[in-house]
Amino acid sequence: MRGFELDQLRTFTVVVDAGSLSAAAPSLHLSQSTVSEQMRKLEARAGVPLFVRSKRGVETTPAGARLLTHARRIVALNEAAFDDVRGQAIKGELRVAITDYYRTHEVASMLARLRECYPQLSLHVSTMKSVEIEQAHARREIDLGVVMNMSVGAVRPASGDARWVLRREPVHWVASPALAQTLPDPLPLVLLPNDCMLHQIAVHSLEEQGRAFVMGHSASGVAGLQSMLAAGLGVGCLCASAVPDGLVRLPARHRLPTLPEAVFSLTPPLAGESETVTQAREVLARQLVV
Repeated sequence: MRGFELDQLRTFTVVVDAGSLSAAAPSLHLSQSTVSEQMRKLEARAGVPLFVRSKRGVETTPAGARLLTHARRIVALNEAAFDDVRGQAIKGELRVAITDYYRTHEVASMLARLRECYPQLSLHVSTMKSVEIEQAHARREIDLGVVMNMSVGAVRPASGDARWVLRREPVHWVASPALAQTLPDPLPLVLLPNDCMLHQIAVHSLEEQGRAFVMGHSASGVAGLQSMLAAGLGVGCLCASAVPDGLVRLPARHRLPTLPEAVFSLTPPLAGESETVTQAREVLARQLVV
């Protein structure tokens, strides 16, 4: 029979996002050996390698990257079909705000899948800083938000209901490959403005370490920040999914301070919210994490 097993495709998406089979196993509630066996069968079914394996974990091959696009869509459509049959399909308007640190290369396609799966849902999406999202949500100017907080040692501690946590990511010091070879002293920083959490954490951690730095450039958004860093204008910090091609993580030999983990979550329910928003939160908690 032609085609792929749905459970294997779902496991495949989680493995890719987690970066390794061992990291994916707990969130799938499976043993590592079961995850490994599913991926072995998936590759056998595909007839081509889907992963490049190394000590650091796994990355997709070109064929694996193509399958990943299909797998995400198939898993999302399966969830939508289940909701529809049970009479839980989302209808109406939904105002959503997302921090632009969240999965910068993938969020547009994720939202496109959401529109495809729930055609009767009218989505209005905007990008804001996490603090602004939480304030807008409290004022009921938006229905749902995806915000970033930091897990430990943060200027602003992680908050919210753990049920709505979408993902956790390490935060890395990054720079262009050329600049990463030999860092200038003092360290030139390229960050978002000082009301950004990662700006505050980067500066605070360097001050605590006693590392000399200068504020070289400030970007208005993550896309601009990525461009400035890729141009070699300085060193910055980004969560793992926001590190694009053209930037490298700075190695331990540079002895930069360890940065806390980023925690991305949905804003929690407000009293008296509509049934559409309640349903949408449940769906987004599944759809935005795959």
